[in-house]
Amino acid sequence: MKIENMSFLNLLKLYHSTYRLVYKANPGNAGDGVIAAATYDFMESNSLKYEQFRFGEAYSNTKDVLIFGGGGNLIEGLYSEGRDFLSDNIKNFAKVIIMPSTIKGYEDFFTINKESLIVCAREEITFNSLLGLGYEKDTNLILAHDMAFYLDKSKYINSIIPFKGEVKCFRTDNESLDKQWKDNNHDISLTWNGDYWDNQYLARSSTECLISFLQQYSVISTDRLHIAILGSLLDKEVNFYPNSYYKNQAVYNNSLINLYPKTYFISPL
Repeated sequence: MKIENMSFLNLLKLYHSTYRLVYKANPGNAGDGVIAAATYDFMESNSLKYEQFRFGEAYSNTKDVLIFGGGGNLIEGLYSEGRDFLSDNIKNFAKVIIMPSTIKGYEDFFTINKESLIVCAREEITFNSLLGLGYEKDTNLILAHDMAFYLDKSKYINSIIPFKGEVKCFRTDNESLDKQWKDNNHDISLTWNGDYWDNQYLARSSTECLISFLQQYSVISTDRLHIAILGSLLDKEVNFYPNSYYKNQAVYNNSLINLYPKTYFISPL
């Protein structure tokens, strides 16, 4: 099936007209909660009805389409939860749509399941990698923006006026590039970390808390992708640093560089 000028909105509308959409939020930290909150906003604003995925429920490969939340969970060598979940459930659905994601590795999985998957890549490295595996643009592969850009900011922003200068929000996990301790660091994305985001109230509350924290500051320095995106959406000055692989710079080049002039990517020396 080929769609001209394909977008994930057109894609979801197409399948929404024929199938039941079943949404499974990707597991992860509070940044993944932002992805989920933005997805709930996106679904509501576009009148897309869906059911939440529930373990133990029977699904039909003739009636149901799985929407997997995407993000950065499909990274071989770092995370296996997303790949394992998809491997266990792909046979139960007519199609699986992976929402905007960075994907690294897992070539065997993506090759074997090419006829069952539709992938939204959130940057060009993932997009080109999947083209190399035989995926076809506007058939089972599209280039998109991270879901966080579709957050309905009006639901989360409060009246806080910045009263502090710079905040450092650097990773303290395996995606840190230099693995170095940083003074006065706030890795607030790890306030929550797990398979939590099928709870839309928790996803939205966590996102509101992240935004409330960031609103206090004029400058944000971070290697956390969704902290950088939230800072950009809040019109902050953002110093955005690389993580341990290409994700941050690739998303910056695809989505931030031309639209958010106060967000700067800081390349390593």
